[in-house]
Amino acid sequence: MKIQKIRGQKRRSKNIEDWIDANLIYNKSYFFRNQRDYCEVLIHPWCDISIINSTIPEPKRKNRRKIILGLLDIYESWKTELDSVAKDYYPKIWLFEPHISKSQVVCAIDDKLHFYDNTFQQSNPPKSFGFKSYGELEDRLKQYQWKSFEHKMTLEDDHLGKPEDYRNLKDYIETKKWLDKKLKQPHRTYTIVENGIERTFNAFTQGTIWIGGR
Repeated sequence: MKIQKIRGQKRRSKNIEDWIDANLIYNKSYFFRNQRDYCEVLIHPWCDISIINSTIPEPKRKNRRKIILGLLDIYESWKTELDSVAKDYYPKIWLFEPHISKSQVVCAIDDKLHFYDNTFQQSNPPKSFGFKSYGELEDRLKQYQWKSFEHKMTLEDDHLGKPEDYRNLKDYIETKKWLDKKLKQPHRTYTIVENGIERTFNAFTQGTIWIGGR
């Protein structure tokens, strides 16, 4: 697949600032009603779904750093509020590497306290957090305890579909080329049975999810 070009970096920076400001204060009524909440990196263009059969590149340099700082600020703001609640709760940052745009701040409480316990598979063997690779963010990130988990992408055997499922034959051919290339990469294949129907999946390691809190 082709990689899109991202233009207007100043505008993207403003989008990040707006996202941080909009999420610093958690929705208290929503959180206690649903017993969990999360903040995704909903920033254009990284949260968009590509409709032109191309991939959106991850944020780089200043924007990447700004998003990570935003996750830290949001986490700490939520935690300050929730520390006043006389209950156990789950407050974590899910930092996806290298796919920063998939990162989240996640909280859960009461009946949902352990909702996220088995969401990801822990890395085996565990990895060490590369603080120095984050430059000026190193000291801030060292205030957290981080554990490494596997980030996997799962594709079902019938992921390609049929030519008529696509806008045109060119899109179908490009997707087929991408899938053929992907299936040559190391991956794990497994089968599950749902309602008597056997389904086969291919799981590819995409990177690492660092789950951190303090």
